[in-house]
Amino acid sequence: MTKILLVPDLPLERFPVMDRYAHRLHDWLESTRPGFEVRLAAHIGDLTREQSRDGRRVSGPLLRFWTQPVDPSRVVLPGPLTGPHRYVARYMFYPMRLRREARGVDLVHILDHAYAHLLPAAKPRRVVVTVHDLMPVIVLRSPTDGWRESLRNRFLRKSLKALRQADAYIVGSEWLRGELATWLGDDHRIRVVPFGVDRSFFTESANARISGRGAWRIPEDAFVVLHVGSTVERKNVPLVLQTVAKLRADGEDAYLLQVGGRLTSEQEQLAERLELRRYVRSVPGVDESTLRRAYRTADVLLFPSLYEGFGLPVLEAFASGLPVVTSGAGGLREVGGDAVRVVESRDAAAYVDALRELAADPDSREALIERGRRRAREFTWQRTAERTADVYRELLQGAATFVR
Repeated sequence: MTKILLVPDLPLERFPVMDRYAHRLHDWLESTRPGFEVRLAAHIGDLTREQSRDGRRVSGPLLRFWTQPVDPSRVVLPGPLTGPHRYVARYMFYPMRLRREARGVDLVHILDHAYAHLLPAAKPRRVVVTVHDLMPVIVLRSPTDGWRESLRNRFLRKSLKALRQADAYIVGSEWLRGELATWLGDDHRIRVVPFGVDRSFFTESANARISGRGAWRIPEDAFVVLHVGSTVERKNVPLVLQTVAKLRADGEDAYLLQVGGRLTSEQEQLAERLELRRYVRSVPGVDESTLRRAYRTADVLLFPSLYEGFGLPVLEAFASGLPVVTSGAGGLREVGGDAVRVVESRDAAAYVDALRELAADPDSREALIERGRRRAREFTWQRTAERTADVYRELLQGAATFVR
């Protein structure tokens, strides 16, 4: 039987989207039995699973080392080395482990392009890499300010150099396929496989809204703007803060619920200047059940990112019955289709207008929600696994389209 090795992010990265992708792809490939023997090169984080696959705790010194959280307050090294074991595990131990795990397999699938530096350790097997975005390329084109950025860029260049050696690439959107093809110089090895949305988002408890507002100290009649994901620059969190501040200035009892990230010091200072701090609820590092509750607690998902390769929170909001207002940047317009309200502006006032229009027209709001639910049902993890298995078969059969 053909043997496939999946290479997930290390749990210490604490990146829920990557954990979810690895969990769901692995589980559906196993359950649909596509003619492959599928196994994992490393343990997957537990943020998107209530317990480990066999119900037991992770064991083994290396796995415990990889999964323990980073506590910067206990480490005195500066800059990007505040969690030195993260870099040691990622760039030294993981390649060593992969060389051993890859013995006897037919194909290796690296599930995150940020781990493309592992590719040489997987050779000479066929290697597929899932590319979620091309942020490393964008970062390298940006000015370098100091030694921390120089060190980071060395790692990025190493990963990008290895990424070009992949035999095939999987991306979530046609938009990202075009971006990757431009960077590579051709699109022959790229396949579009959209990601899925969990069924659980369709069926959250009816009292989740009330319990969520109680847990996060939000009034029942307040207007809650939700933002899901990290708070890095491309997520455009300052615009989210400015939008909520304008709503409050206009008399709306608006709150911001930011889930999955931690506000930076600059964003905290902006919230203070906008007199918004009392009305911001930040919930970093959430598990699956907390994330579902957040979608049910809110009135709208505001997702004004400057760059997105796919935009999984949009689908999760759709499934949760939440309307979505977004910038449409990158792959967001493609993923959202006719079920999102796109605001082609970087002005908070334009987003406020869009939110007010939805609130003023309940019929339009409900129609948008219903279109969102229908669209979310088109994206399943089973379909993701099936189309991923098709990529494996095509590559292993030596299809001419994959020949360089």
